[in-house]
Amino acid sequence: MKSIILLLSFLPLALSTYIWGRDGWKIAFWQTSIAKRIEIPIVEGMPELGTQTQVIWEERFISGIETPLVGLVASVLLFLFFYIKLRR
Repeated sequence: MKSIILLLSFLPLALSTYIWGRDGWKIAFWQTSIAKRIEIPIVEGMPELGTQTQVIWEERFISGIETPLVGLVASVLLFLFFYIKLRR
């Protein structure tokens, strides 16, 4: 029983690492929007005359390196709480 409770304390770390991995393992800060760049020809049907870049912002949360760090802190705090409680 004790080992199950202690293993459950590492659940926040596992979940936060999964979320970080799902978003692409970015070693950066959290992002709340993504820029999509689309090349559009200046004259329709004649791309040889030049193109311009259109930037479209998409509202989406991308987790960064803070996500597993927050999970690690939560897991350590839960581990210490359960460890101290079980020792008594």
